[in-house]
Amino acid sequence: MKTDHITSCFSLAALTMAIAVLPSRGAEPPAGSAAQVATTAWQAAESPVYCDPNDDWAKDPSVIKAGDTYYMYYTSANPWQGDGSGGKGEPRIDYATSPDGLKWTYQGLAIPKGKPGDWDDERPQAPAKPILKDGVYYMYYAGAGKGVTTGYATSTDLRHWTKHQGDPVLRKGKVNDPFIYVEDGRYYLFFITGGDAIYYVTSTNLVDWSPEPVYTGATGEGSIVIKDGPTYTLFGCIGWSHKGEYYKAYTSQSLTTKFADNGRIKIDTPKFAAGSLSHGDIFRHGDEYWFYFQATCDVGRRFQVGLAKQPVPKTTAEKK
Repeated sequence: MKTDHITSCFSLAALTMAIAVLPSRGAEPPAGSAAQVATTAWQAAESPVYCDPNDDWAKDPSVIKAGDTYYMYYTSANPWQGDGSGGKGEPRIDYATSPDGLKWTYQGLAIPKGKPGDWDDERPQAPAKPILKDGVYYMYYAGAGKGVTTGYATSTDLRHWTKHQGDPVLRKGKVNDPFIYVEDGRYYLFFITGGDAIYYVTSTNLVDWSPEPVYTGATGEGSIVIKDGPTYTLFGCIGWSHKGEYYKAYTSQSLTTKFADNGRIKIDTPKFAAGSLSHGDIFRHGDEYWFYFQATCDVGRRFQVGLAKQPVPKTTAEKK
């Protein structure tokens, strides 16, 4: 059993960022629009911001702030990898909390492994950022059993979660790495399927989803979607943890049209992420975007959570 532990591999001294070279500026965007996050460099901290206190293995972080507290959910203790790498103990989704998003306290179990015969009886994984609706948080996550698919759990306090009973919500088959984007009362659930192609389905109630997934034109694990001005940026990580992984960015002027490939994101990869900089989460923190990502430098024997930042792009009007 893991014990409560205040853990941070991150020090104030390590807050010195590895600054990537900004790309040359092209034509100014139209008046009132924002520069694309896809073309802006991220500044990555040299040390991890979070290390699991039990086995130094934390993957797929998602982060939400509620009140004065930050919550990080992540895939913990996953010994399924055939070469012996992976965390110790039973596969599960754990969580940690923080007063500032920098210094984290391990809290323990969020989502346990399913019972024999359940759709997630092999392992729960890849928790999406929780979404609040009518006083209830919905956290979608992927689960492995007979296949890999996606369901959800609910909570009113972000600490105690109740699994949705019965079958997974989305269609059977590979439905992995869920991420939910909300706009105008509609929920877009992005996920990957065969070949890591990114699709989405939609809902108005976070429970019933459109029957036919829509292909985004993008590829990559760990989908993240943000919007600046008229531009949507969809992030997906390419590769495999054992052979190297990195994020690409895709952009579109509409969620319902195909996303265009903008190439690999610009970031100086820290040493602890030399093998893989991948599946994470982005949220806005004041005038900055904070990008939490999973990282390994030893072929997956450890996974730690890193942090990169960049300013939120200003519109042309704001620059004047």
